This record gives sequence, structure tokens and C-alpha cells, in this order.
Amino acid sequence: MNQKKEHTIMVVDNEYRNAKLMLNFLKFSGFNVIVLENGETAIEKVKNVLPDLILLDILMPGIDGFEVCRYLQASERTKNIPIIFMTSLSESTEKIKGLNLGAVDYIVKPFKPEELLSRINIHIRLQKEIKERKAAEIALQKSASDLEDKIQARTAELSQSLEELKEAQLQLIQSEKMSNIGALVAGIAHELNNPVSIVVGNVKLAETYLTAIINHIKLYQKQFPDPGLIIEKDAEEMDIDFLIEELPKILFSIKKSSDRISEISVSLRSFARADSTSKVAFDINEGIDNTLTILQHRLKANHQRPAIEIIKNYGNLPQINCYPNTLNQVFMNLLVNAIDSLEEYNYKKFKTYQEILQNPNRITITTSIIESYGVEIRIANNGLGILENLKDKLYEAFEKTKTNSKISNLGLSMSHLIIVNKHGGKFECNSLYEKGTEFVIKLPNKKRSQKSK
Repeated sequence: MNQKKEHTIMVVDNEYRNAKLMLNFLKFSGFNVIVLENGETAIEKVKNVLPDLILLDILMPGIDGFEVCRYLQASERTKNIPIIFMTSLSESTEKIKGLNLGAVDYIVKPFKPEELLSRINIHIRLQKEIKERKAAEIALQKSASDLEDKIQARTAELSQSLEELKEAQLQLIQSEKMSNIGALVAGIAHELNNPVSIVVGNVKLAETYLTAIINHIKLYQKQFPDPGLIIEKDAEEMDIDFLIEELPKILFSIKKSSDRISEISVSLRSFARADSTSKVAFDINEGIDNTLTILQHRLKANHQRPAIEIIKNYGNLPQINCYPNTLNQVFMNLLVNAIDSLEEYNYKKFKTYQEILQNPNRITITTSIIESYGVEIRIANNGLGILENLKDKLYEAFEKTKTNSKISNLGLSMSHLIIVNKHGGKFECNSLYEKGTEFVIKLPNKKRSQKSK
């Protein structure tokens, strides 16, 4: 019985003998009991004390039980208090009227104490479950709100990342170090468009799901404790289990797309960083990977051809002292040249998508150590190749060796100067027309690189 001491029962009955019996019985059963003799005093009392349950007589002088129930149901503060009507009236119309007004039960006098106690315990237990479920719903709402805050915070981070990308793009445009810089920046913007669109779309979708869940919770609160067909139908139509299952997937998609943006951002910043006045240690393989990341918009499949295959044969290279920015320009020039050559070959030979699929366009990148010298980088493609009579003009800046292109050899000329003049290395070209082209770069090691710039 002691576990019920926290529960307070309000008895409203003008019959002294009946009220006295219930007072003694309920106290013996472990409840705190408040006894009132009419509806007016009951209405005044609930302004200060909220009982866990009210036993309300119907036939009383002044305000009857129905009016008291109507008053309590109209107040936000008291509408959730369970009310059990007590009366000697046994007509079903009276019972229906009381239940329609908001009572949870009806007991006819004279009643057995055991029956009364059983009904009181049932409705107190139900009320406790209602409170617990409402607390759970509030916690779920808070969780949904926190999730929405996280999504907004992530969106803000993405916006910041995009701003950083814009700054990096501006830095590249201002540098004017490569003849194809405008096309490169446009390509990067295009490459960013897909992951950014996914992020924006999924954030909106997540907000829609969250709104649906919150609306369902509110509807559930309104209909509880007897949800009925309305909530069951609503839950079935929205498929709430599906929404809860899909939210983590959406957030994962957002994270995946944002990681892609960050990857491009890092590569772009690394590629565009300004050279220092002296050589610094640089990871050749990482520099090539960053350049490939920036060029994904050119390498991926389009309506004319499948994706260009990239074969990497990277050696375990030590870091080389060099000028990273200008070396990245060389990698960019050679890879863009390889892509142009492959696409030009496809065009000249009228290759279909299926033919290219069977014999893929391919760029092979090999890095290795040259003992007692430094490192070697080979960038080869199975594209058009270079005509024999044009090889002598390969490094003349304003000559054209691409028969179907308006692009000059400025990129190759600059690459040759960067490797040979600035780094004291070697720059070679091996090419057979309609077989492909391979550019070979040899960079001296630290000791030899100290002697020349």
C-alpha cells in the first residue's frame, strides 16, 4: 500500500455517510484523500491542488457533477485528470452523457469497495502511462529538434566550405599561370554541382521527414489515450518506421557529399598554393592525386564515351625538394593534354560508345626512383599520338600539334621550362601516331637540386 501514498484522490459527494465510508476505505488503501461536499468547492480546490483522480457524484445541490466535469475538461490545467462518475442512476443515457463529457468511467451506487479500488488503480496506472508516453514524445521532439539543429549546422559548414572553394578558385583565376585556367575552374564548378545538389536536396528531404514525425506526435497527443483509427491510419500512410530508418541514410548521404566537397577543396587549395622562393619537400604521388581529383569532371563518363581509365603504378617515393605549385601545373598540363588526345582520337576515328567500352581510353601514371639521380614520372595515354613532322615543334609555345584543336603548345612549352630550367630535370616525349603518347619527367634528388633552379 505504501507505494500508493503519492496518489491523491478527490471525492466530491454531498452524502455525508457515503463520503465518510470512501474516505476511510481509500485512506486504508494507501491514498491521500480530499473530501468535498459540492461542485463549487471542488472547482475552487483544483485551482490550488491537482488530484490524480476525482470521484464525482452527479446529483448534487447547486452545480451538478456534469457541470463540474464540463468545467474541468474546458481547462488546460485540469482536462487530463481522470474523472469517475458516482450515481444511483442506472440509465444508459446518463452514462453516455457523462462519458461524452470526458469522464473515464462510471460506477453505480451502491458499489463494492473492491470494485471501486480496482477501477481507481486501473485509471491511475493508465494516467501514469500517459504521462510517461508524453514525456517520451517530448524527448523525441527534442531529439528531432536537435537533429534539425545538427543538419542546419552541417549546412552552415558546407556553405563555409563553398566559400573557401570560391576563394581558391579566385586565386587560380588571378594566377593566370595556365592557358586553360578558365575551362578548369568551370569544370571544377560543374564537378561541385552534383554533390552540392545532393546535400541541398537531402537536407530539404530530412526537414520534410522531421516535420512529418512532429506532426504525427502532435496528432498522437491529441487523440491519446485511445488513438483510434485516425492515428493508426495516419501512421500507416506516412510509414513512420520507414522515415526513422531513412533519416540515418540521408545524413550519411549528406556526410558523403560534404566529404567529396572537402576533398575537392583540399586538392584545389593544394594545387593553387603559391610557391615559396626556395624549394620545399613535396610528395609527388599526392600532387598527382590532387590534380586527378580536380580533373574528375574531364575524366568521368559522358554521353560520348565511358569514363577514362586511370592506371596508377606508384613507387614508394621519398619527398622531393621542388616548387610544388609549378610542378602541379606540369601534371595538370600533361593530364589535360592526355584527355584532349584521347577525345581527339575518338572523334577522328568515329568511335562509338560501345567500341570505346571494349577498348577503353586509358591514362597510365608510373612513378619510380632513379638510383643516384632522383625520381621519374611517366604519364602515358593510348590516344591519337603526335605526327612525326610535328615533334620538333612540340615545345614551341604558339605552335599547334593537335590537329582538331585550337589549343596551342603553350602548356607543353611551360612544362618543359618548369622541369628543365626551374628544376634542373629532364623532360622527354615518346609518341607514335595513332598509338599514343608518353611524357617522361626526371627530377634530380636533393643534392643535385641544390645546384640549379
